[in-house]
Amino acid sequence: MARTQRNFVKGRMNKSLDERLLPNGEYIDALNVRLGSTEASEIGAVEKSKGNTQLTSLYFIDPLTKVNTPLSSNARTIGVYEDGTNETLYWFVHDPNFPLGYTGKADMIVSFNTLLGQITYHIVSLDDGSGVNTTLNFNPEYLITGVNKVENLLFFTDNYNPPRFININDAYPEPAPSTISPAASTAWAFIAGKTTIAGVDYVGFHRALLRDCPSSYGFGTGAHPTTTQIVLPGTDCYTGNVANQGYTTQKGYGIQGANLASGFALTQFASDQSRFDTYFSIISTDPGGVPGNGSMSGGITGSDGSSGTWYARYSMPTIQYTDGTGLQQNPAAFAGVSLTGVTLTEGVAYILTLTAIT
Repeated sequence: MARTQRNFVKGRMNKSLDERLLPNGEYIDALNVRLGSTEASEIGAVEKSKGNTQLTSLYFIDPLTKVNTPLSSNARTIGVYEDGTNETLYWFVHDPNFPLGYTGKADMIVSFNTLLGQITYHIVSLDDGSGVNTTLNFNPEYLITGVNKVENLLFFTDNYNPPRFININDAYPEPAPSTISPAASTAWAFIAGKTTIAGVDYVGFHRALLRDCPSSYGFGTGAHPTTTQIVLPGTDCYTGNVANQGYTTQKGYGIQGANLASGFALTQFASDQSRFDTYFSIISTDPGGVPGNGSMSGGITGSDGSSGTWYARYSMPTIQYTDGTGLQQNPAAFAGVSLTGVTLTEGVAYILTLTAIT
């Protein structure tokens, strides 16, 4: 039987013609192949292209415990640079859901030497000391497309931060948080929001028992490590009764406390900007439970460098709410807060520590 041999010197794909009419040197389709130009093949011969092989994995290496924590599945490379002379690849990595640290993020600059099979972590940052951003402050919407290396200096820009550079031979330690309290004493963390109700501005965090239902008055967001939302009990909207006048309330949610506050969720820590009165409310994280009456005190630190103390003596209100099924609900305890040293400011991240609870 005659043997048919075809070469692909033209290297051109032609999907228009019938395969019986295809000129020599052209092909209809190709997947994962290349035209031979290696020492092991002849010019014009089709050979299988090599696939990808995983060379390494990235971790955050705790400097104290030496425990390796892998990046989350959401980690992405936002920039690369190939140093062909030294057979080294540099890449810039952003993880928006890293499980450790206050910011919930991890940014790093890493290199891999293909000759030695060696990976080097040039910068690894979880926190710039503010509890909000990392030192590198990478943003996945701003890719790092401008990278250059001059001797030992690696220059890069992302059109989001100012142009920067690192010395690839230097070690860059993680900054020590200067305004954020140790994680072991953190009770709640939130980023302050702002809203206006009846002409009065409120700043801070308030996500439960909101005026009207549905309500547009909720403001502030939970911050790492207290982002878990605890929904208030019952169904639908609450209906309250004050002075024989019924009104609806959106039940909303609180953020799960940590450490000493693990049994409570914070639903409100907000200031009236006209009088600078601060209000506090919590719910129990135990389904069906209520906070009861008591008091809490501790410290408050902000990412703007502010710090102070707070104290709240909370109690259960006499107002009874009714949910959508007609069941009575009275889940939250309220208090006015004695807040010193800090004025709540929109956009600032705050950490509440808890030193005493009675």
